Amino acid sequence: MKPVAGRLILLSVTVVVSLVLFLPSTPLFSSMPEWWKQNLPSKGMTLGLDLQGGIHLVLEVEAERAIEIKLDRDVSNMAELFAEKKLKVESVKRTGPMEITVNLAEPGAKEAVLTLTDDQFPTLSGRSPSDRVLLLTLKTDEAERIKKAAVGQALETVRNRIDQFGVAEPLIQQQGLRQIVVQLPGVKDPGRAKALIKNTALLEFKMLDEEHKVARELPSRVPAGKEEDILREFGPQIPPDDEILFERSVDKETGRVTKTPYLIRKRVALT
Repeated sequence: MKPVAGRLILLSVTVVVSLVLFLPSTPLFSSMPEWWKQNLPSKGMTLGLDLQGGIHLVLEVEAERAIEIKLDRDVSNMAELFAEKKLKVESVKRTGPMEITVNLAEPGAKEAVLTLTDDQFPTLSGRSPSDRVLLLTLKTDEAERIKKAAVGQALETVRNRIDQFGVAEPLIQQQGLRQIVVQLPGVKDPGRAKALIKNTALLEFKMLDEEHKVARELPSRVPAGKEEDILREFGPQIPPDDEILFERSVDKETGRVTKTPYLIRKRVALT
């Protein structure tokens, strides 16, 4: 008899504990007294996609694009460096997914250019198929590092964006080399979720050009919608390596939107 009584007591305790834990997941919990809510579990069960539906996405990270951005930045830096060192170079441009081509104005500049690129751009490997052409290729280990970093950054970006939904216990994890799996239980607006998650985000840092006279002549603030007027007036005066960008401001009291123009160097300092 004692073993049976013990089992009944254990079963009763299990049922009571289960009910206490399950109660916050039911509408009845809102009518419970405050002392119950303060002293007993108040967090309901988190239901997965199988129980409450939601969104399941598999995202593909364009890791190769990160390499292209890196090489484009190298091209810009090289052009400035060659000009600063007064090396006779006709052009510098990215000519492949992992390759930069340097066209020399004269064969005698080849050794100086190779020495400079080896020193300043150690992640590139140089070779010379002819006297006036240098090919700089991104090293394999650096390419893999960039791809891995791109996936990691994308994973963190997706996590930050998912926080805007307030989803309880979303699943966000890497799958394979370049895929990210996203599960959002209970999300009722799949269109907005997909748009937010898939929207490309690229953060670039560019330097202000404070030396050119246009930077001093630009108005401190213009009404929204007048950007084209500023570009028409000052655009022809700015250097080819500069551009005018606008910062948007909103007056908290009136809601009035204004734009502040800045003269910015096109060259990306950091991404």
